[in-house]
Amino acid sequence: MAVAVTRKTLRPGITESNPGAFVSCETFYKGDSIMPTHLQPDYTWHTKVTTYDAGQDRKLRLSALLRLQQEVGELHLAQGGLTYQELYAHNLVFVLTRLNQVIHRLPVMGQEIQVKTWHQTNKGVQFYRCYQILDSEGEPLTEGVTAFALIEADSHKLLRPGVFDQFGLPRQPDRVNGCPPPVKLRLPETMKPAGEREIRWSDTDYNGHLNNTVYADILCDYLPHAQGASSMAGREITGFSISYDREALEGDRLAIQTALEPGTVWMTGDHDRGRCFEACLRFKE
Repeated sequence: MAVAVTRKTLRPGITESNPGAFVSCETFYKGDSIMPTHLQPDYTWHTKVTTYDAGQDRKLRLSALLRLQQEVGELHLAQGGLTYQELYAHNLVFVLTRLNQVIHRLPVMGQEIQVKTWHQTNKGVQFYRCYQILDSEGEPLTEGVTAFALIEADSHKLLRPGVFDQFGLPRQPDRVNGCPPPVKLRLPETMKPAGEREIRWSDTDYNGHLNNTVYADILCDYLPHAQGASSMAGREITGFSISYDREALEGDRLAIQTALEPGTVWMTGDHDRGRCFEACLRFKE
């Protein structure tokens, strides 16, 4: 059997892939042979917040935070020989379904940081991977958990995580960070139209789909105004959650709806094929 990583639609709640954002294993199969790897249980990437990843407040953008998490996952795989090219040659697909983030303090432009990741556990059909962004002293700045599902690339059949046990995916169920796992969002009944977002070429990735990190930009751009402040201005973000329901393609128009509650903004995006995403952003009052 071969392994591939791409983004494909399976059903609501099963969309958007992230090659390398969660896979870790001791061995993998290529044809009939077993190829040994030297993948460690976790991976730490030392980097810094670049000028182009900072917003007007000189803090790390939320979309850039998600890109760092995606990159550290890919680095984790590459360290064990499981590059994107190797995975793409096979027939298993990992799709991002939900994510949750806790923000203690967003790192600022030019700050040296450590980005850490590890696979935690499997529950039902979901794989859970943890992330931390740490300062130079090892104190957590942000912490996140993502949920992924495994499907067959050719048939889009949803597979149990046990199918991947043959690759020796190590689990660390007792190793948690300060972020709860993502759950189904319960939207309020007060959602109101907030505008329309057309998906442009620059929003899409190599699969022609709206990249999962760009959803965080949409979340920030369509926040309802509060007390005269425009969207993100003056808000101290403490966390956010996104559920990926159906992929969006170039040319799609997302009808955005929002609701503002004390300390939380809720958001949905729908296109002509149905619900694309649901999200919430949490902030200090």
